[in-house]
Amino acid sequence: RRLVKMPDPMNVEGQEVDKDLYSRTIAALGEDVVRAVASSTVFISGLNGLGCEVAKNVLLGGVKVLTLHDSKDITLWDLSSQFYLSEKDIGKNRAAASLPKLQELNTAVVVNVQTAPLNTEMIKGHTVVVLVDKTLDECISINNFCRSQTPPIKFIRVDVRGACGQIFADFGPEFVVNDVNGENPHSGIIYHVSNDKQAVITVPNDEQVEFGIGEWVTFKDVEGMTELNNLPGPVKVVDTAMYNFKVDLDTTSFGKYERKSLNRYGTVIEAKLPKKLEFKSLEENIKNPDFSRDPNQFNGVFDFDKFGRPELLHLVFNALDEYQRQKGDLPATQDAAAADALVQIAKDCKAKNGFDVEIDESIVRKISRTARAILSPMASIFGGIVGQEVAKAVSNKHHPVYQYVYLDSIEMLPDYDSMLPEEVQPTGSRYDAQITVFGRSFQGKLGALNLFMVGCGALGCELFKNFAMMGVACGPNGKVTVTDDDVIEKSNLSRQFLFRNYNVGQSKSIAATTAIKEMNGNIRVDANQDRVSPNTEDVYHDKFWSGLDCVVNALDNVKARQYVDARCVFFEKPLFESGTMGTKCNTQCVIPHKTINYGGRKDPETKEAPECALHNFPHNINHCLSLGRSEFIGIFDTKASEAAKYIMDPNYKNEMSSKIWGADGSELPDAQSKAKEANEILDGIIELLCDGMVKSFEDCVVWSRLKFEEYFTNKIKQLIFSCPKDMVNSSGAPFWSPPKRFPTMLEFNADDAMHMNFIIAASNLKARLYNVSDYKETRDPSFFKPILASVVVPEFQPKDGVKIETGERSADDRDSNSNTDALQQVKNKLAKLPDLKSHPNLKVSPMEFEKDDDTNFHMDFISAFANLRARNYSIEEVDKLQARLIAGRIIPALATTTSMVTGFVCIEMIKYFQNPDKAVFKDLQANLALPMFMQIDPESAPKTVPRTIKKVPDPVNHPEYVEEEDLKTIPADGFTVWDKIVIDKGDLTVQEFVDFWKNEYGVTCTAIGVQIGDAAIAFYNQFMQGTKKNLPCKMSEVYKRYNPDFTGTYILPACSLQNDDMEDVETPTVIFKF
Repeated sequence: RRLVKMPDPMNVEGQEVDKDLYSRTIAALGEDVVRAVASSTVFISGLNGLGCEVAKNVLLGGVKVLTLHDSKDITLWDLSSQFYLSEKDIGKNRAAASLPKLQELNTAVVVNVQTAPLNTEMIKGHTVVVLVDKTLDECISINNFCRSQTPPIKFIRVDVRGACGQIFADFGPEFVVNDVNGENPHSGIIYHVSNDKQAVITVPNDEQVEFGIGEWVTFKDVEGMTELNNLPGPVKVVDTAMYNFKVDLDTTSFGKYERKSLNRYGTVIEAKLPKKLEFKSLEENIKNPDFSRDPNQFNGVFDFDKFGRPELLHLVFNALDEYQRQKGDLPATQDAAAADALVQIAKDCKAKNGFDVEIDESIVRKISRTARAILSPMASIFGGIVGQEVAKAVSNKHHPVYQYVYLDSIEMLPDYDSMLPEEVQPTGSRYDAQITVFGRSFQGKLGALNLFMVGCGALGCELFKNFAMMGVACGPNGKVTVTDDDVIEKSNLSRQFLFRNYNVGQSKSIAATTAIKEMNGNIRVDANQDRVSPNTEDVYHDKFWSGLDCVVNALDNVKARQYVDARCVFFEKPLFESGTMGTKCNTQCVIPHKTINYGGRKDPETKEAPECALHNFPHNINHCLSLGRSEFIGIFDTKASEAAKYIMDPNYKNEMSSKIWGADGSELPDAQSKAKEANEILDGIIELLCDGMVKSFEDCVVWSRLKFEEYFTNKIKQLIFSCPKDMVNSSGAPFWSPPKRFPTMLEFNADDAMHMNFIIAASNLKARLYNVSDYKETRDPSFFKPILASVVVPEFQPKDGVKIETGERSADDRDSNSNTDALQQVKNKLAKLPDLKSHPNLKVSPMEFEKDDDTNFHMDFISAFANLRARNYSIEEVDKLQARLIAGRIIPALATTTSMVTGFVCIEMIKYFQNPDKAVFKDLQANLALPMFMQIDPESAPKTVPRTIKKVPDPVNHPEYVEEEDLKTIPADGFTVWDKIVIDKGDLTVQEFVDFWKNEYGVTCTAIGVQIGDAAIAFYNQFMQGTKKNLPCKMSEVYKRYNPDFTGTYILPACSLQNDDMEDVETPTVIFKF
């Protein structure tokens, strides 16, 4: 045993947090939670597959001390779910054998091992105790001891029994939740406040009220009605509308609301009120569970097809505890007599405790037959939930389990009465626990799967682990193809548990494959580093997709998901989709011809800040950070990349000119649009290689000082000159109304730390960009100050006629004011480009934005820029970490959420490969913060059907005139995205292809087009005389005329069809095979 002195669990102060490692966790939970976890001491007893899953998540969360306890030895049965054990460990203590691999997850955590029988002395001094696979008597004893401590030790009991599981939590008789849901508080800009018995708060017209009835709010920076800033506490929202809401506050005697300062305005902010919870002991709860305490108000139901299921499962788990007390163990696997006994015990428990629940004997028997099995997906689900509950227990953030959670997937269990008895008997393999649940044949099917996993980050690591434990692709004919073009970064290590410090910089897919083979050497993996996209269709070709059994997405961006989804739809392959965002997650089953596909759903549009707000009228720090990031990318990446191309390519000028003018000097058809693009590019090159050229580090410092003046002084001077304080808008209202803030100029001060942060970052970046010969990195202000003192800053005078984008003009207005001499400007700018012969050693090194490297000055520049701009507009500044989270667009991510969601994905996979026609699939919408795990029926694939549409032929002159048009379909009753029309009659001519539609479907083909890259090519159109010459040509011949490199065997023509009544006819995807 390894023993250490327990630290004070309440001593949160002084805990250092590695912000690079935990940046995604901080984004999800906040730094306060990470610090609280870092001071906690956790005791986990029971290192089976579930216990190991909990321990993994707790370690990745970064606790201070973790004690692993188990008095049991490893058996072959454990290997179905315990991913840190192998055949060579059989006979060893489970906790001791798990220690080395668990310790590797986080070497900053002190990990102890205890192997003696469980007793209360072991758990003294711990913050949280988690018991796995313990008898009810043991749990009651430990729970009572935890409640007796001051402060109480937080207690969690968790068990998985085959296809169902149970969590019980007791955080003490007085537990306060400081933030129930963890969401950022809503806030709003105040436009007006009425003097009423119940005050009405109005927000600007371009902002909508985000507060709900029953929420509480506070006020700050209110002028005129200053009483609002000093209320004794929050006030309640009692009514809401789109642009105003009413609060339960009498303001009739308050001052009149008015905005006196144009650089500030009042704001209203949601108040997060603490919630006090009174947990009851396990001993009391076991007989009188109160599911009405469910914070989601669903009475513990997370699947509306299973009303009453929590009560039934509570009774069955009670019966299992009683069976274990009477018999000394859980019911034997697939033992009919034991199942009968459990049914009787359940009836006795119901009578004894007065449970109001109807006993479904078939469910009780299935649970009895499988209760000893720890299935890897179920362990992932419950291990993820409990891992997050530990964080809640020590941080008082997010609503804990109160006090039971029961989840099941009984529907994935087979009909045992129809199976031969030997089918569910152990075989002496590591998969025996799973075989006794699903059968030998199913295990063989899993082993032979040909599966494609796209992505190998957090989701991919967890999925990979489950595949290895389940035996997916572990047979001689199985294969998991995994691909990820990303490499491992330090920030990955807090949730992508297959990676270690020594893997940083390595390929994710290759490193993960190496790690997963240590868990199960039989898994067959083809690890690739190709991004799945149209550009890699020579790698992931038709034969590859056609040979797959299923696809599992482990991606983090919508575009890639949509592409993979489109491939799965085309090749009619099942896709199992999932995603996470902090504590939130979802899954989607995409089943051919049964469910809607991923691309069939429309995500809500994200609200983007208008350009005028970013450049001239920011009113929050996000606007400032967005502009800072844009400026960094513009100077050091986009413009630098073009400048580097100009330096490297001697034909750069000619190539640019050839896009605008022909060989004879005549303008090309799209010369104007190309000239506008060229002018932007040339401006950037001239800025870098003419106006902003530097030769020494001192030049870089001078450039930075002038940039400071440009950004934070001169641009503000011009804005104030063009839009003075008393300006009114087109409707006559004050121009500087909320949400606009009237800015003030900054005067450079070398003793101001933020001013110097900008100078230091910008100077170092400029020197690196130009590879300045005398450059030596420094952050020492004393180096810069003497140079800055000698910089001569030119006097700036605002100019008349400068256009300020205010957002009031339309796009047409802006276009009408655009330069008409763009072509001449291109000529002038091309002539202005420097002669590179006079700069033989000139080299520009573009920089791709990297948010996670603290040595590269990228975030230093963006953070300083944003905070200085915030000062211009009296906006609250942020520290560098917050700047990184916002400007770096860091997606909040947690190991716990990822663990849980992948378990649900694997359950749906199991259902599919048992029987896709009879399976009861479920999608998931979950939020660990609440906690809520809603399992819902997938949407059916939407059908395109015959219909009547309305058209307005002349909306300008006659908007009242509406025409109706009937649309028909092939087939006549409609089609879904999964349907196709395959034309496999050889390489037809275009005329024969046209005739096919008339002969087969009685419709006229009026046009044929194909998509080649971004271009739509017309093969034939009855109204385009030039296309009729293609009619006698083979379809393949015409296609290869436009795409000579094509080597495929089919194309996807888009056909315009009409019936004899001149009605348009729609079809599913058409596949024409040569």
